Amino acid sequence: MIGKRSIPAVIFLFVVLSLGVFPVWATSPAQQVGDQPRVITGSYQTTNPIYPTIGADTGIVLYDITGLVQDDYDFVPAIDSQILGRIDGTIVSGDYVIELPPTPDGGTLDFDGDSATPPAVQVFAPSTYINFLGDRYINRGETSLDMSARVDPMTFDVVGGYLVVWTANAGELFPSGAGQDGTPFTPDDPLMPLPAGWSVIALEDEPFTVLRNETVDIPLFESFGGLHDYSALSYQDAWESLFQRTRETYPFTTEKNIDWDRIYNTITPIIQTAQSDLEFHLGIAQFGSLIPDTHIGYVSIQVMQAYLLGGVGIGFPVVTDDGEVVITYVAPDSPAAQAGILPGDVLVAVDGIPALDVLAGTPLMLTSASTPHGRRYLQAATMLQGPVNSRTTLTWKTVDGAQTTGTLTRVFDFVSIVQAFEGGLSGADGVITSRMLDSGLGYIGVRGFAEEVSRADEWFNHELDGLIAAGAQGVIIDVRGNGGGLIQLAMAMAGRFFPDSTRLFDFYYADGRGDFAYRGFVEILASESYYDGPVAVLVDEMTGSASDMFVYAMQIDDRAVIVGHTPTGGFTGEVGDGQYLLPGVLEMQIPTGRPIHPVTGVTLIEGEGVQPDIRVPLTYESIFSPEDEVLQAAEAALLAE
Repeated sequence: MIGKRSIPAVIFLFVVLSLGVFPVWATSPAQQVGDQPRVITGSYQTTNPIYPTIGADTGIVLYDITGLVQDDYDFVPAIDSQILGRIDGTIVSGDYVIELPPTPDGGTLDFDGDSATPPAVQVFAPSTYINFLGDRYINRGETSLDMSARVDPMTFDVVGGYLVVWTANAGELFPSGAGQDGTPFTPDDPLMPLPAGWSVIALEDEPFTVLRNETVDIPLFESFGGLHDYSALSYQDAWESLFQRTRETYPFTTEKNIDWDRIYNTITPIIQTAQSDLEFHLGIAQFGSLIPDTHIGYVSIQVMQAYLLGGVGIGFPVVTDDGEVVITYVAPDSPAAQAGILPGDVLVAVDGIPALDVLAGTPLMLTSASTPHGRRYLQAATMLQGPVNSRTTLTWKTVDGAQTTGTLTRVFDFVSIVQAFEGGLSGADGVITSRMLDSGLGYIGVRGFAEEVSRADEWFNHELDGLIAAGAQGVIIDVRGNGGGLIQLAMAMAGRFFPDSTRLFDFYYADGRGDFAYRGFVEILASESYYDGPVAVLVDEMTGSASDMFVYAMQIDDRAVIVGHTPTGGFTGEVGDGQYLLPGVLEMQIPTGRPIHPVTGVTLIEGEGVQPDIRVPLTYESIFSPEDEVLQAAEAALLAE
């Protein structure tokens, strides 16, 4: 899944490994003799920092891993194969219990290479998952999280853990060890006969141990998306670890012409001379800013306290198409208000330098930017910030055309940053909002795909159905400021507008061998209830990540007309396995997966965004218009159909 600006989202986890078909015989491993397992118990703990924030319900199933064993990245287990369990905990941590049925209904596998005998071994792994489609099963598009099989996050090889297997016939063969290559389910695996019924195979031992106790405790592992914790390392060691993994896993090196040697030679001297967390964090911020990608976030409390918490009371300024830096908000009793600055004034210069030049030179100290329009937006948020008690000289043009210069002292004020980074729809009361417009069109606002993810799809469907029942002649979906989240949730909402599921893109990740490899796909999840009326989608420069992909999906076959002042944000990397904790409690995220068109192989959207079909000019007049001109343009387009 694709993440969210500054708050990464959850990852897409259909994991696989290769299957060997030529057995190597060996003596049987140790077995704990018993009847057979009846109950599986265990615990799990998740370190990914995004999970606690997304409002997700968590479930547990005994998951058919036929696809994992057969190296099938497109495998989707049947609902009937999933054995439901009970969970006591949250998405972060908890305990689980799964009661095994007498006979399961999973896929069957054959490990002896004998085509004359039918496959007869079923292989499962307990797995937690995010439930966002309304029932207790892992449905198509839902995400497996922690699993009892430990899987290498780059090679996707099983490297340990526990499997739950079943066979009706005693003597069916199964790997008894990892073989000389150290990887199970490859041709050099030794094999062993299984007893009939259920067994738990402990891959943590060599040779593997067969557990037959009535109750078996199996821990779950966070193979993907776990926090990469370098916080206890020295500055230099943390930097080296971060850089080397980024160099190997960053998915857009070619597309962005990243020169890793130049970046390393630029940042390493800064890290080597760092004597404090602040100096180290400034070096990491410079590293992040050298990679043009809005998904690269590096928010540091120390950097904010030192450089960004001082302001003059001017809210987030807006830059028009004509290049005017327009002041839209002035806090009461602030230094700017006391100097006579008013909303509607135009910022001409800062410390004698033209305002546009100051904006263009403003360093990205909190997050990088994938596109020029996204970069301008983020720079505007901090262009007037500085240390508390520092002074700045502003020149501004008033509404009547007069030009004034004044020197102001910064006070504790970060309203501009809050306005720029809070995301979502202005005045929205919830994740999903709706209303009937006077034009007879329905309006739905979607603030994000990373909040209340286990309820948002139901809410969206409820609001859409309500508008349809009320006679809406078309629907406008507003994803302005929607920074993304769970890609499958976005695809479920998009599915209300398509009659059939459509493969949207493939995901590629670093394979641990110096290349990138296919690791699964994302599709529009068509709903049983299909709306075929006219649709428009409203976008801006912070419509990004999973929201980028929602807009991209809605452009397929011209399903919707896209309307906005700018293209979408154009940040589409997958960030689930790119979460880092660095010295000084610096949290950082860096993408590790890229979306690829399933036919052309072209990287999608990153660095460009989805272009609006109708681009609405951003003028001084439109900024202060009492009307929402983007919404009006969308209404006009739909009513003209």
